[in-house]
This record gives sequence, C-alpha cells and structure tokens, in this order.
Amino acid sequence: MSLQAKPNLRKRDLKAYLYIAPAVLFVFCFCILSMLFTLVISFTDWSGLGDFKFVGFDNYIAVFQDKNFLLSCINTLVWVAAGLIIPVVLPLLFAIAITKSSFATLFKNLFYFPNAVSGVIVGLIMTSLLSMYGLPQLLGMMGFDDLDKNWLNIPYVNTGVMIGAGIWQGIGMNMLLFIIGLVNMPTEPIEAAKLEGASGFDLYTKIILPLLKPTIIVVVLMSLVNSFKTFDSIWIMTGGGPYRTSETLAVTMYKESFSNNHLGMGSAIAVMLSVIILIISIVYLRKTFVKEGSH
Repeated sequence: MSLQAKPNLRKRDLKAYLYIAPAVLFVFCFCILSMLFTLVISFTDWSGLGDFKFVGFDNYIAVFQDKNFLLSCINTLVWVAAGLIIPVVLPLLFAIAITKSSFATLFKNLFYFPNAVSGVIVGLIMTSLLSMYGLPQLLGMMGFDDLDKNWLNIPYVNTGVMIGAGIWQGIGMNMLLFIIGLVNMPTEPIEAAKLEGASGFDLYTKIILPLLKPTIIVVVLMSLVNSFKTFDSIWIMTGGGPYRTSETLAVTMYKESFSNNHLGMGSAIAVMLSVIILIISIVYLRKTFVKEGSH
C-alpha cells in the first residue's frame, strides 16, 4: 500500500466513526451515565432535592425487610411464568395455522393490531371493559349477580386479568416473528423428512421446531424481559392496588421513587431488577448456545 493511500484510508475510517458518533454519544449519555447515576443513588438517602446522604447498603437491606417487596417479587414471578408459557406457545400455534391459511394477511393484521397501541391505551380499554359499567354490569343484567363487580378491585383476580391483557397486546409481535421464522426456514430438511415418512406431530417436533430454534430463543428472551419490566398497563388499571396486592417490581420501584420520594430505595430496586434480568438472560443464552454447540 502506498503512503498516499494510507491517509485516504484513515480519512474514510474517521468519516465512518463520525457517522456512528451521535448514536454512541446518545447511548453513553442516556443509558450508560443513567445506569451509573442510578447505581450511585441506590447507596444514598435522597428525595430528589437537596444533598445526597450516603447510607451504604441500607436501602438494599430495607428493601428486603419490606413485606410489600416480597409480594411484588411473587407477582413479578407470576407475570414471568405466564409470559414464558402463553405468549410463546399460543403465537407459535397461531403462526403455524396462519401460514397455511388463505387469509394470512387478514389474520396478521388482526393479531398485530393490539401491539400497535401503547400499554396505556390497553390499560384504558381494559379498565373501561372491566369496571362496574362494562362487562361486569352486562353479566349482572344477564343474571350473574356475583360477577357484577369491579374485577380490577379484587385482589389477585386483577393480576390474572392484567396478565391476560398483556398477553392480548403482545401476542401479535411474537406471532409475526414465528411466521418470519417459518417462512425463511430451509425446505430441504423438511422435504427429506417427508420422503422418509415423517408427518404431522412428528414432523413439527423433530424437524420444524429444531429449525425454528433461533426464533424461539429470541421470542422467549423478549417475553422474559417484557414480563419483568411490565409497568404502564398495571399502573393504569390498578396502580398496584388494592392495598398494593397487584404490584410488580417495576411498579414498586416507581412508587418508592416518585410517590414516596425515596429515590434511593427506588434506585436499589431498579438495580436489583436489572441484575436479575441480566443474570437470567446470560444464563439462558449460555445454556442455549452450549447445548446447541454440543450437538
């Protein structure tokens, strides 16, 4: 390479770095610095105004001593369990059925529509449907007097209702991902399996699902993360009530930070929630790829 070509190469490299500089600066300022600031606040007693008061691990200790935190953990685990089973299995079954349907485009639009609206809108819709003047009142008029009540005010029942709303909203995206995976799947192994006599359940479990594994990994990981950070629909529908019985970790974090002005404790919950998601994601991905590499 000539001496004249080297400066031109360096200029091209510099220009390439300049293109990505705004994105890197944005991530550094609004993600990395924010995470570091949250970590620092978690070791302080700060209401958002005034001076910082360093308290060490007191916030973390106080979190574990709070009975509401345990209930939030249980509710979050319920959300995660439901989010890993129903929003993965149902979209997969729908995707398999839709790819063979002549009305595939119509079904895609119908299932994806709830995903196009925000969690706040979903929360408002469900609140209207399930309040005293929605579905409960209709059931009461039909003679089911025991069901004529605000379902969102019934402890633990409201958690199931909100999980159902979350599944309704998120099922479309997972279904589209599965459809993309099925459409782009290599046909040679499937044709070879059919020639060998494979069909029906055996064909899907032994050939199609293993080929769909990369898509399943993505869908499961997305569902896992979304279940942990669910906030907006819960806040709109119940606000974590009644008596904080429907709170998840994300809702507890918000309440401690902005309702109770305990930014230190709220930040401690945020740090713990982030660490939990990070650890679970790393373990899940490592085990998945280790199993894949061992075959």
